[in-house]
Amino acid sequence: MNFSDMGEHTKLYDNWNEMLVALEAMEKFQLIHNGIRIDYIELLRITESNELIEPSFDALYRACLRSLFSLIEADIYGLNVLDTYNNYNDKHSFIDKFKETFKKIAKTWKKEEIQKIYFDSKLTALNDLKKMRDELVHPKEINHLHKATDQNFQKLKSVFNEYDTFINDLMNGFFIGTKMPIDAKL
Repeated sequence: MNFSDMGEHTKLYDNWNEMLVALEAMEKFQLIHNGIRIDYIELLRITESNELIEPSFDALYRACLRSLFSLIEADIYGLNVLDTYNNYNDKHSFIDKFKETFKKIAKTWKKEEIQKIYFDSKLTALNDLKKMRDELVHPKEINHLHKATDQNFQKLKSVFNEYDTFINDLMNGFFIGTKMPIDAKL
């Protein structure tokens, strides 16, 4: 049996060395994603527990808004190390990198339906939050500081949960293999 028997959601590499490089990239992606994700979930919990303390709620909400995109941008980078889209450039706009990265990953691992559903129904809300995050990071008006409201915080949590479900669905059953049989020499 070789790794190609894992199923339709497997990217096959021509040789063991290419596959090992991909496995290292996948492991690094997972470690970074999971580390930031755990921190982010804790930040959401702390923020929610401070909802009645206005200065703390405002500061923590803004930290959540910034940190959500740290997670997503780390994912975009890590996935492009694993499977780079054509003409990838880290200087491309966030939304262009997001779209191209996930289209490439979905195509390679035959998960286009998951990507399409997310893009069709959830991408606008994510992009709206990205605009708010950009205003917060580069404020030019006082309203760019984005005071926390329960409605805004619930929207932020919802966008995170939708993204979290999307990335988990995309990565579930996601395998790397080689066209070479296991008993082949390195």
